[in-house]
Amino acid sequence: MGWDAEPAEKAGRSREVEGPRSGLVRIGLREAASLRAALIRIGLPAWFVAIDLIWIAKPDNLGIDARHYQAAATAWLAGGDPWSVKIDWIPFVAGPHTLLFYVPTSLLQPAASEALWLTAGILAAAWLVRRLGVPLWWMAFPPLFHAVWNGNPHSVMLALLVAGSPVPAVLAAGLKYYALVPLIARPRNLAAALVALAVTLPLLPWQLYLASDLGISLHLATAWNGSATRLPVLIPAVLIGLWVLRRQGAEWLAVPALWPGTQFYYQSLALPAVVNRPWLAAALALPAPLLAPIGVVVLAAVELWRGRRAPVAAEAPDPAPA
Repeated sequence: MGWDAEPAEKAGRSREVEGPRSGLVRIGLREAASLRAALIRIGLPAWFVAIDLIWIAKPDNLGIDARHYQAAATAWLAGGDPWSVKIDWIPFVAGPHTLLFYVPTSLLQPAASEALWLTAGILAAAWLVRRLGVPLWWMAFPPLFHAVWNGNPHSVMLALLVAGSPVPAVLAAGLKYYALVPLIARPRNLAAALVALAVTLPLLPWQLYLASDLGISLHLATAWNGSATRLPVLIPAVLIGLWVLRRQGAEWLAVPALWPGTQFYYQSLALPAVVNRPWLAAALALPAPLLAPIGVVVLAAVELWRGRRAPVAAEAPDPAPA
């Protein structure tokens, strides 16, 4: 029996060495997980708030979009051209259906209308983050905070989209036409929205909208434009990336990554897709162009890499029993 005693002794010594080593590995993994959790719980909201100070430092912009949209609707109701209304040299460029939502608030004093839309934006943002199952500090996600601070109805639109049913989807598409893009993943809601937009179109000044070139030239002239249309060479890679991510929230990433002439707050449309991807949320929090399309390409590359590794791991032979 002497011939198998030596291997047994070697196996015993190997287990003695591997035991402490594996214990250290487990401790290291636990510490890394704790550090990552702390960075997400403390570092990410701190990062958001630091960036939000950019808008807080500009109090004149508080509610500026609420004032602008209301002034455009009031001009339309008075028989004027809403797309000729400018505030701080910036023209009104939203679609005609958006005007319908400001008809009821035209009965209020401008200050009351502004306060109402600001309040609606705050409540919509709070409901949105709770609906997504994340802490309230996600309200500070800079693109979302930007929309709320400006009093833009984008935050209300996003909450309606996340609600998921046909009626909110119709309202979302009426507020912002680019809401139709995420609805591609929900064909029934998309169909309902398109029908509603078509039925209500005769009520609206669509002739003036056509005369203003659908607001396209005005919008592109004043937009932040952080999407791949800023650097068209990225568009093919982004399209491929969105296809790769079609089951991982691509519908929420499409507008920030591809829509022509995006404003910074458009990036909050990615929120449902980034709440579980803190590195991407941290990147999109920056008001820097092209981070959304680059993020899509990187995320798709990671997804493809993981997909290639999975079959290799599945085919690897089991280690021989000791």
